[in-house]
Amino acid sequence: MDKKVLFEALNTELSKENIDLEIICVGGFVLEYYNLRGTQDVDAFYQEDAKIRSIIAKVGDDFGVNEPDELWLNNNVANLNKIPPRSICEKAFNYSNLTILVPPLSYILGMKLESGRDRDRQDAGEIIKLVKIRSIKDVINKLKEYGFQPDISMVLEVFEIAYGMEWLAEYMTEHPEEFRHY
Repeated sequence: MDKKVLFEALNTELSKENIDLEIICVGGFVLEYYNLRGTQDVDAFYQEDAKIRSIIAKVGDDFGVNEPDELWLNNNVANLNKIPPRSICEKAFNYSNLTILVPPLSYILGMKLESGRDRDRQDAGEIIKLVKIRSIKDVINKLKEYGFQPDISMVLEVFEIAYGMEWLAEYMTEHPEEFRHY
């Protein structure tokens, strides 16, 4: 389902209650936003209380998109991840009572690498291909700048997913200085 429709409905319900809400989306929604792949739910960081939760539930029920054990918009990611700095995020949508922010794909790459799940490693490879990242050193430096502690073996694995083993072997042969301290 088009998330914009859901966000518009959420804004309408928030405005009825005179509540302002800002959310920073992560995960699959950001991949959908950048046309990588779709997602059912929206993982986001936001201040939740009982009223906001009930409004989110109502919108989900109205459109039939809530799961039995999870709302269509949820902040479960807050239990596992650190919130992206607001300063690196851009506005995806801006309504009267609802602002939706998304971090850059390079930040999502860090989250995907930190998770390490199979699906997330595949997503990380897709991000690298989409953004046409060709420097392992630049990725590691950018992730460290964001506060991630990238695992070199995981970074190498997602570059292999993105470009193949031959590309990776050639890169490592051409840039041996990048791997001396590992």
